[in-house]
Formats: sequence, C-alpha cells, structure tokens
Amino acid sequence: MMLLVFVFTDYLTTGTFLIEAKDSYFAFSEMDLVMSGGCTPCHVECKKVLHQMATFHHQALMSKPTFEDLYTATSWDYSILSNEALALAARLEASGAICSGGVDEWGSPLSIITGEAEEIVEIIETLQLSVAPQQVMEAKRGVQLKAQCVTKWAVEGHLRLFKFQAVKNGLDYSSIPAADFNVFPEFTECRPEVPNEGVVGEKLALATGGEDPVLVVPELIKLFPYSFTSSIPPVSRVVGTSGPTVYPASTVTQSLFRAYYSGCRVRTVNTTGIYVEDTCTLTKRWQNYGLMLQVPDDIPVCSTGSSSICIHNNYNSLWEWVTGTDSTPGRALMKISVFRNRYADTVALSVLPGMVVLQMLLMGMISLYQVMSHKRSVLLTQIWAYRCQNGRMQVFYLAQVTYHLAHNSDTYYLGLVTGTLTVESLANLTFSFFAFSYSFVNLLKARSGVQKLDRHFRLTWEIMQVVITTGVASILYASHLTSLPWIVDWNGKLLRKTTVEGAKYCGLHDSCIVMYLNLVIVAVIVSTLLGLIALSASYVAQSHSKPWEHWSPSETRIHLGSSHDSSFEGPNTPKTALEKVARGQMPRVGVLPRARFAILGGKHRRVGPTDHQLATTLTTFEEYCLGSEFTKLFMDCDDFAYVTFMNKRCTSVEALLLTGYLFYDKHVYQAPSVVLLLLARLLPPKFLRTFNILLLRWWVHPDHGTLTHALSCTWYTASEENYWISEATPIA
Repeated sequence: MMLLVFVFTDYLTTGTFLIEAKDSYFAFSEMDLVMSGGCTPCHVECKKVLHQMATFHHQALMSKPTFEDLYTATSWDYSILSNEALALAARLEASGAICSGGVDEWGSPLSIITGEAEEIVEIIETLQLSVAPQQVMEAKRGVQLKAQCVTKWAVEGHLRLFKFQAVKNGLDYSSIPAADFNVFPEFTECRPEVPNEGVVGEKLALATGGEDPVLVVPELIKLFPYSFTSSIPPVSRVVGTSGPTVYPASTVTQSLFRAYYSGCRVRTVNTTGIYVEDTCTLTKRWQNYGLMLQVPDDIPVCSTGSSSICIHNNYNSLWEWVTGTDSTPGRALMKISVFRNRYADTVALSVLPGMVVLQMLLMGMISLYQVMSHKRSVLLTQIWAYRCQNGRMQVFYLAQVTYHLAHNSDTYYLGLVTGTLTVESLANLTFSFFAFSYSFVNLLKARSGVQKLDRHFRLTWEIMQVVITTGVASILYASHLTSLPWIVDWNGKLLRKTTVEGAKYCGLHDSCIVMYLNLVIVAVIVSTLLGLIALSASYVAQSHSKPWEHWSPSETRIHLGSSHDSSFEGPNTPKTALEKVARGQMPRVGVLPRARFAILGGKHRRVGPTDHQLATTLTTFEEYCLGSEFTKLFMDCDDFAYVTFMNKRCTSVEALLLTGYLFYDKHVYQAPSVVLLLLARLLPPKFLRTFNILLLRWWVHPDHGTLTHALSCTWYTASEENYWISEATPIA
C-alpha cells in the first residue's frame, strides 16, 4: 500500500492536507450538521409574519435597510392586511403552522411560514407576493402529490447577495444585498419536476446593441444554475445525494438562481437585450445597478486556535430547511439542507507518518539481513525484528506518531466532518493508526509484566495488523469526499460566532467546530481494545494448541547440575551466572546440536552444515562470525591461540574485537549492546522495561575460555546483573 501511495499520488510531491479550490466538489446534504442552527426569539404570531411579507407591496425585491427595519420596529400597522389575510393568519395558527420572523444565528433577518402546500399557495395568492412562477407551480404540484411524498412547504423572505458589473466587459463586479422570496419543500427530494421554460411571458427591458452583458463573469457565477437563458455555461439542476435522505433518493433537484433588472426577474439575456417577466413593472430604483446576478453565500466553518483552518462552502443561497421548535421560548430550530461547492484552505501535508512506517520496514529488512546471514529461520527473523530492532525503536515510532496525531487532531476531525481530506491525508491517517496501534500494544505488552516472548500473541497480533490496516484504509477511502457529521454529534460541538460560547472560540469566523477528545486518546482506546482482542485470541489458540503441550525447545541452556531441580529453588537461589560463580557454583554448559531449519519454498532443503561433527564442534558465532574455533585463554607460552581473520593472523580475542564484539563480565556482546548496558546504569529499572529489546550474548567458560551457543535476554534482565564498569573493558 505504501508503494501505491508513493507512486500514484502526490504524497511525496505537491500533496496537501485538505482539498484546494481547484479540487472543489459539489454535493447535496439534507439537514446538514454544519448548517444546523436556529433563530431566537423568532417564533411569533403568523399575523406578524404576514405583515412583514405584505410590506414588499407586491414587488420582487426589497432593499437591505428596509428589510432589516422590519425586525427592529416596536409597533406594526396591521391595516395593510386585508380581512382575508387576517382570517388566513387565524387559520394558520389553528392548523399548527410555524411562523417565524427575526434574526437567525448567522446574523441574517428572515420571515418564514411553514405549513401544508395548499396553505403556502393561499399565502402567495392572498398577499399577491411576487414569487418566481416556477416555484408557485411547484407548490401547486406539491398539493397534488402530497400523498406520495409527505412534507411541509415553506415561503420565506430572506436577504441574498447579488453582483453587478462595475466595469463594462470586465471581471470587476460589485455586490449588493437585497431580499426576495423563496418557496420550497422541507424535504428536498419531494420537490416535483416543473420545467422553467414557458411558465411566464417575457418582454424587452434593455436593448444591448449586439453586446452580451454576461460575456465575462467571475467563476463564482458559473457554479449554480440560473432561471434565465444566457451564454453562461449551463449547470444541471439535478444533484446526487452525498448522504441519506428522509425518502430514499439518489438525486434531488435544486432551486434556480435569479437575476434581476430594474426590480424584475430576468428571463433571457443575449446580444439583443435583457428580457424580464412581462407581468413585472420596471422600477427605476434598481435600474442603476444594471443586471443583478444572484451569487452563492460563502459561509466557512473553521477549527479553533490561533492557526485555525477553514473549510469554505459556496452555498446555494436559496436556503431550504426543516423548521421546528425546542424548549427555549420563542426559538425556532433550523436544520438546513444545502447544495454546496466545498474546498479548504491550503494546508501543507506532513509526510511524518509515511516516514515512520518506512522506518519500520527498513528496520525489519535490516533485521532480516542480520538473522538470515546467520542462517536463522523465518520465524526467528520475525522474532528478532520485533524484539531487537523494533523493540529498540518502538518508543521512537510511538513518539513520532503521537506528536503527529496530537498536533493535527483538529485538522483531521475537520476534514472528516466536512469530507475535505485528500487521498494523501487518508493515507497518513492509515499509516498513523498502523504505527500507533502496533507500537502502543507492543509496549503495553512489554510493560504488563516479565518480558517474555509470547509466540501465540505475536502471530495473532501480526495477522490482525494486516486485517486492521486493510480495513481502516478501505473505510477511509470509501468515505472520501463524504461528510461524517456524526463525529461532531459524538465528540464535539458546532458553535456560531453570534453565541456567547462561539464568540469565545470562533473569533472572527462565522462558525467553528470544537472537539472534546484529541485523536491520540481515540487511538489509545481503539488500540487497547484491539490488543485485548488479540490477547484473547492468542489465549484461545494457545489453550487449543495440543501439539505444543509436550514440546521441548532445542536451545542452549545454562544450569547448575543434572541433579538440580529448578522447581525446588529456594528464595536465596542465585538467579544470574555471576551470582553462581561468586558462591562457588560453577555453571555447566550443555550444548545441544543446532537444529536444521526448513526454508520456505523447499520442503526438503536444509541450511547449515550437514556434518554432525561440525555442527557440534563450532558454535554459530564461531562458524559465521570468526570462521574458526575461539579460545580466549592459553595454558602456557607455547599454547598461544590465534586465528586467521581477514587474511591476517591474530589472536582469537583480537579477531573477536575486529568483528565488533566486546567482553562484558562473563559474556561476549555486540558493541552496541554493551553501550546499552552502560546506559542502563543511568536509567531507572522500570523505564528499561518499556524498551522491549532483546540482546544476544555468548557465555565464556571461566576455565576453558570457550563460547557457548548464542543466548538471549532482554535489556532489562541483563541490566539487573549490575556488573562493574571496569569489567566492561576488553581483556585478553
């Protein structure tokens, strides 16, 4: 998998943490968590909301200052409402319709009535609201189809942003907010298909004299579909769903953006002129702005902190939501369904997780070379890699990955919640989980008691790692570009800057996400659970492994005498070779023949010498390191031991030192192992148990100066022997 990531992605080149603007994607999300909020106090009498809508005076647009004044007024003149409108308000109250008017948590004023489709049609017709003809037809069609798709409908007045060209045939566009009406079903999948062509007549409002007013437009205007025909590249109304909907649907239809000229909805823009609805009266007040094009709302959601990262969302500003109430008096809940184009700030990608896994692989390869060069079996290779090389590096691996996860926790959460993590970041998350869980469980096992090589646990854990890593990678890749809002429900909170808590954490950002648990804590919990599963599985496997019950390992052992039974050792029994020698008990070395190991791929192939005499005469160290028999001591001047090493005649002790080995008390160690033993004098004993390092050593017979076969012990165990520093120097 690492090779695929390195070769077929931008992991090592131009990869980023989150998707950039050039890789933005479009999606629909019903009742999106990021856009869930409310309006307090907004739940008011329906008569008041009808009054706010009636102040449009049958016009399509209302300026921002006039619209905002509706929500700061302290008294209302209901005389502008007819008797039919007042009666309608009473019926809406009786039917349970939800009427809201106020400033929402995004700081935007709104007026909305939610009820049955026929009630919405009656509101439009009674107040003679200037609503897009296509949307009126959709509501009427919704009355006919309400049995097939049960949903509430809504009519709302809301501020939207429009752009107009400041310089002719240039990309310099200015902005102006204005309020208009929108009609929609609460469940977007219930919107019926109603064509926009021919729903209303059109008339020429402005002759353009052969020039195309929309020949040059910003890219922002090309993101969403419009309700007028022009040279702007067409965008489909049909959008695929990125998550579950109330009524299962693979696609939904979005509302069309509008354009206005002189306060009238535009139907056609071409080189001949600008055409508007023939039922609309042109207003000079809006004529100075020319062609006004509706544009998306950019409402970012960010992480917290001084170096916060933001996810930018270009939303279809014809907002649609499910309205409800809660226990707070006057509060109206808003669960907004969004059509949005999403991308994130540019964040540099860290390659640390990939490098950690690469370190683990390289150290494994080094271990493979070290062991196989000594003609060890494949199983011993795996054991050596775990206990020696990886054991020495486990803490280093864990420290690196822990730092990466802790430092980037909020960014990972933000990317998962919004679906903006790149493939490279998903690979990083997979690498991090593998390295963290592998190292953490290994260290946890080492710290749980005496460092013993648990063969069944090792094999179970290694097999589980393959399955776990593959599963994590598959799940993360399947969720690529998919929002996971349940993460915030479970482990966080979405805040708005208009709230007290939001003002504290979000700063100048519209909204932000605060997470409770750092990703490291989650990794610890999951890794511990997986480790317990592996431990349970290994226990079951060991309890059912009958052929191993009477197995006696063929290995080198140091014991006191053939008549001594270790099961009857008293509390004062010496535990180390040094203690035994000090008490006058000479260890007896029993050397068993080295086993022949089968090679994978060849059932009857053997490695190692086939001569039994050679196998019992030379130890593996003498055979593969020195190339001859080792003798440390000599009896007299004529018995000076030497060997030929690298075509040079030298004493066996000199040859031993040339191979990189040192004497440390009664044993021969690799030079790095002696350094570790000296370092152990400066470290607390409990700390050493964290490093699950295996040391190989050869015991030197005190009388004959011969070496045993290779012995093994952990760094922690060897350090307990507490040799004098002077005894660590080479002797001849």
